[in-house]
This record gives sequence, C-alpha cells and structure tokens, in this order.
Amino acid sequence: MSLFPVIAKTSNATRICKLAAVFVLAVSISACGGKKKQGGVDQDLAQQQLEELYSKGKLALDRGNYGFAIDYYRALEAAYPYGELTEQAKLDMLFAFDKTNQIEEAVAAADNFIKLYPTHKNVDYAYYMKGVASFEKKAGRLDKFIKGGGKTIRDPKPLRDSESAFEELIKRYPNSIYAKDAQQRIVYIRNALAERELHVAQFYFDSETYVAAVNRCKTIVFKYETSPAVEGALILMEKAYIEMGLNDLAVSTRKVLLENFPNNDQKAYKKKKKGIFARLNPF
Repeated sequence: MSLFPVIAKTSNATRICKLAAVFVLAVSISACGGKKKQGGVDQDLAQQQLEELYSKGKLALDRGNYGFAIDYYRALEAAYPYGELTEQAKLDMLFAFDKTNQIEEAVAAADNFIKLYPTHKNVDYAYYMKGVASFEKKAGRLDKFIKGGGKTIRDPKPLRDSESAFEELIKRYPNSIYAKDAQQRIVYIRNALAERELHVAQFYFDSETYVAAVNRCKTIVFKYETSPAVEGALILMEKAYIEMGLNDLAVSTRKVLLENFPNNDQKAYKKKKKGIFARLNPF
C-alpha cells in the first residue's frame, strides 16, 4: 500500500473535536438507518454518510494517521455492521492495528474476519496480516535469560504462530498475491527458529548438560535441514559427544559435517579438562 507523507500532529483539542465529529456522524447514520421513508430517501442519505465515513478513514490511513483511521472505521462498524464497506473497513483496520503496534488487536481482528467471512474474496489478506502481526509479538520472559550474539533470543511461539498463518495462506490460496512474500517470510522464520535452537543448545553445552545439547542439535538437523544453523549444530553435537566420551558418534558426526560443509575449517575439539575441585565434586 502506497502511503502519503504523515501529516503534522494535531493538538489534543483538535483531536477531541475530530473524534466528536466521527461519533456524531456515526449516530446520525444509525438514526437514518432506522427509518424508512417512501422512495428510500433516508436510506440513500445513510449510504452517503456511510461512504463519507469510510472515505475519511481511508484518507487517514493513506496519510499515515492510523489512530484516526481506526476511530473512523470503528465508528463505521458500530453504525453499519454489515455491507461491503464495513468488510473493507475491517481489512483496513488490520493494517492500521499493525502500524500502531496493537499486535494483539491485529491478530484478534484477523481471526475474527476469517471466522466471519471464510469465503471473502480478500480473506487471504487477513491470513497474511495475521502472520505479519504474530511475528511482531514481544519475546517471552524465559528468553530474557538466553542470550545469543548480544541479543535476547525470541520466544518461539509468536514465530510459530506466524509461520502457521503464512503456511495456511499458501495452502488455501497458492495463487494469492501475498503467497510469494509469505513464503519468503517462512524461510526467514524457520532460520530464526533454528538459530534460536542453536543458542539454546549452546546454553545447555556450556552448562554441561550434554544430552540436552545433542537433542537440540538433532532438532535443527532434522527439522530445519536447509537452515544455515545446521553447520553449527553439527559442530556442537560433535563437541558434546566428545565430552560424553562417545567418540564413535563424534567421528560419525564429523564425517557428516565435512560431507555437507566441505569448506568447514573447524579445528578438532578436545575434551575439557576439569580442575581439581571439579574432580573432587562430581555434582
């Protein structure tokens, strides 16, 4: 969507006045919609006011005034809950919610649209925006304790929710104009999930929980086989096997590593030497 430059911020007083105008207009639409005169005069007036309300919301959206756009669209929904313009307003709000960082609202609105209009001609956009919004959810508390590359590792659930939404879009609407972008986002998400698994595996390795480290590495190798993180997983898996004294498995892992990544120049790993206190205390 091409957007015009964002207009200058309005004062609180101006915003209040505009919002008041929005809801006055909404009330007038609702009142007109409840009357039916011969010739449909009131219905025509209500339709004109509805179109005006939508036009103002769309103009605000195009100019980057997403908060105003949401206000107009919500007023439109309240006054006129059915119809093509209302359906389009619901779709437009998905974008506005995302742009104003109202992530939960965006995901909920997308789910609601999909439920209400499963055969809508633009329902693929709802799936797409659900994926986009889900990706932007905040990291969970657990991830604050797991660091990698100087950054906090993200909670995997939002990434998996996003991946699921994009996969559903591609499955249901393979010819959608959003399908190609969704596929690219899936690749990015899967790489991010694999990278997270690798950081968690490293965390276990550093904590000398070698079995858990190996299991995480196996997840990367078998579930995210096309990810760049596979190379690191094989390297770490070899180290963990050596630490556990499983030299045959370490040799096999090394062989797989060099077959798939012949340019890998990782030096042979040597088992850690424990200090005197560590040898005296096995726990």
